[in-house]
Amino acid sequence: MDIVPQAKANAGNPLDNDMQAHIGRQLRAMYDTVVNQPVPDRFLELLNQLDAKTGDEKEPE
Repeated sequence: MDIVPQAKANAGNPLDNDMQAHIGRQLRAMYDTVVNQPVPDRFLELLNQLDAKTGDEKEPE
């Protein structure tokens, strides 16, 4: 009668280990493609503007 203890063990975790591993692999594969994409020029411009502003605030005179 292992059904009851197994049901209790999985009560807080509806996905089994194989399913969790599969989802993890899929998320890593998707994340890797996003990370390897170049940063858009507009984002680089905004980051440079932000760096310039924070640089001005760091050097009060």
